[in-house]
Amino acid sequence: MREHDLELLELPAMLARLGAATASEPGAALVAALRPSPDADVVRLRQQQTSEAISLIEDSLEPDLGGATDVSEVAELAGRGSALDTRTLMHVGRTIQAGVTARRALADRVGIPALMDIVAGIDTSLLSIADEIGRAVEEDGSDLRDSASPELRRLRRLLREGRGKLAERLRKIARDPDLAEYLQDDFVTERGGRPVLALRASARGRVPGIVHDSSGSGQTLFVEPFAAVDDSNRLREAEIAEREEVTRILRNLSSLVGAQARALADLVAATARLDLALACGSVSRSWRGAVVTAGPGVVLRGARHPLLDQEAAIPIDLELGDLRALVISGPNTGGKTVALKTLGLAAVLHQCGLRPPATEAALPIFDAILADIGDEQSIVMSLSTFSAHVRNLVGILENATRSSLVLLDEIAAGTDPVEGAALAEALLGALAAQARLTVTTSHYAELKEWASATDGAANAATGLDPETHEPLYTVALGRPGTSHALQTAERLGLDSAIVAAARGRVAPERLQVAELVAEAEAAAREAQGELTAAAAERDEAGAARAKAQRAAEALQGEIEQVRSSAAAERQRALAHAEAELTDVRTELEELRAEIRAARKLERERGRATTPAAQTKEAERDRKLGAAADRAARASRSLSRLDEPLALTAPLAVGDPVVAADLGVRGTIAEIVGDGATVLGRGGLRVRVPVHRLLPDRHAELTGDPAGPAVTVRAMIQNDLPDEIDLRGRTAQEAREAVRDLIDQAALAGRAEIRVIHGRGTGAVRKAVRDELAKHPLVDEQVSDSADGATVVRLGGPSTSA
Repeated sequence: MREHDLELLELPAMLARLGAATASEPGAALVAALRPSPDADVVRLRQQQTSEAISLIEDSLEPDLGGATDVSEVAELAGRGSALDTRTLMHVGRTIQAGVTARRALADRVGIPALMDIVAGIDTSLLSIADEIGRAVEEDGSDLRDSASPELRRLRRLLREGRGKLAERLRKIARDPDLAEYLQDDFVTERGGRPVLALRASARGRVPGIVHDSSGSGQTLFVEPFAAVDDSNRLREAEIAEREEVTRILRNLSSLVGAQARALADLVAATARLDLALACGSVSRSWRGAVVTAGPGVVLRGARHPLLDQEAAIPIDLELGDLRALVISGPNTGGKTVALKTLGLAAVLHQCGLRPPATEAALPIFDAILADIGDEQSIVMSLSTFSAHVRNLVGILENATRSSLVLLDEIAAGTDPVEGAALAEALLGALAAQARLTVTTSHYAELKEWASATDGAANAATGLDPETHEPLYTVALGRPGTSHALQTAERLGLDSAIVAAARGRVAPERLQVAELVAEAEAAAREAQGELTAAAAERDEAGAARAKAQRAAEALQGEIEQVRSSAAAERQRALAHAEAELTDVRTELEELRAEIRAARKLERERGRATTPAAQTKEAERDRKLGAAADRAARASRSLSRLDEPLALTAPLAVGDPVVAADLGVRGTIAEIVGDGATVLGRGGLRVRVPVHRLLPDRHAELTGDPAGPAVTVRAMIQNDLPDEIDLRGRTAQEAREAVRDLIDQAALAGRAEIRVIHGRGTGAVRKAVRDELAKHPLVDEQVSDSADGATVVRLGGPSTSA
């Protein structure tokens, strides 16, 4: 594709944004070279890589490529025998670490075949070179570590000791009181790498030694005392040996790097491609890009220009299908050029591997995107605006094919209106036959008429707000727009008399057409307003219906609670009465047995006449009478429990009822007016006045209703997600979201959900896990995604008898 066209569509600005999202130097370089591909297979692969990258980012599993740099050239130099310095070796080690770590991280992930193909070219055995470099080179690359070799450690220890010994010797000389008045300074300095004292020139003979330098004035001599020469020479020898050892170590490390120059180049290339895919995923996700369906038609819904504020930008819809030409007309500053660029840039982004910002998108694969947008006049080349446009149109006609997208801003403008309109119509006709799709903006009425009358062509309009006269920045397909030039001029302050005079010079038929178009726009706005109002009313009715449903469910719950409470109380009373009756019957049986035994004994002994026997007999009769009274009371309590319940709430269909005076027992099947149809056992249906029915205690206690029981219904969300992303929320918001999702998941019968909270500071993760730990529906929580997520397994609340 032509660079000129890509610049007009602002691809460089998009690449700058994409480059800022990369983590490595090779990735940023690959972004700078990125261009839309006309190959459908390449575009498909790029989009797949972006989709897989988005899945990694959403799971917080994207590898860190921040330490990678392009070391392929230095590796090649090392292969030709060059020795690399410590800082370069440090970059080689970090690049290997980043690439190999990324490959190992992705190896544990399923569902990312395209990204795995990228990192398959990374040789994990290179990690041994990175380990050797890490052992020998300081972490910041400033120098070799003392531990790089035993000899280097020994030499550096000698150097430290020798420097300390030499410095102490010179300080001792400098502190000699006989020399103090002859020394310019009392500190030790260096000249030519040798330690010296600063001595007054007039006292040259006071310090035997070698003069290495003098000051500019000649008043100071820098003398190395003979007493320090031997120590200094040994120090220099150790320094030379240390440099030779450093050179040897660097050459050894460089030879390891050079031997793997090809593998390192492959690692750098794979790292760059992975970084590009992750950047495309990050940017596409940031503006909520849509997955593009590749096909012959053009569909953009909710599309936004990516360089505009995504929250403030007004989305546009373009459903062009198999149209060959589209003419966009409307007022100046009404968004015509933005719509043109939005379409062109959406195609460019798609073919670069990004998802264009839209809610839905379908695009062909264009072999070229040819544009003529803006004022390209050139004083140097003696080109007027019109001449520059014509020159660009010639190039477009030469390059357009049946698979090209052509975007023209104000076609054939800047010249005589009559000739310009004729030229525009001819050009658009030629391009409609030659290119896949041609979209132009225009104010020419003749071009709007051409689009209305030509098969495969259509009009689209941008408009003004009828009240504020401000641009709406929307595109309405199927009708032409009006320029509103006179209205705009008047709004901007042009004298009304001048505007009126101009309006009087417009041909009547033109004014009539403009009025008709304005009426059509008004009708469309009115229809849209009515549609919006109807949608609002529908939503309001749905909300009212949902509210009524919730109220009904709440009332049903209260009724059920009352019934459950009453049934439980009756059950407790029944259990108490039965226990009391059992005790009484036991006592009664014991007394009866005792009486039978006593009477039998008395019959054997004869009738007793003693006072003691008479007293004992009276006591037995009293106990027997008391037990009989208690048994009678318990029996009456049991009989009262079998009486019908008093009404505590209105009867409803499904309630078990009884009409004792009519001998009817069953379940309410229908209530009409003051009468109810009661369904009994065996299918018997009886019509009974509602006021003669009472709730059936027997059915409540035995759990054996004659018909259907009360049913509790819960609203279950059918499209409930199986995971939730809480990154970016506060701890309290995370708690509430987790609590709500678990409740909904339990109602929907889900056994497992996944909560993404990221790692970050750990506050959200702690809040989530605290909430999970105390939730009665959670059976188990398991850390996932390197502690960036938690898998929650659901069970049920514990109960006790």
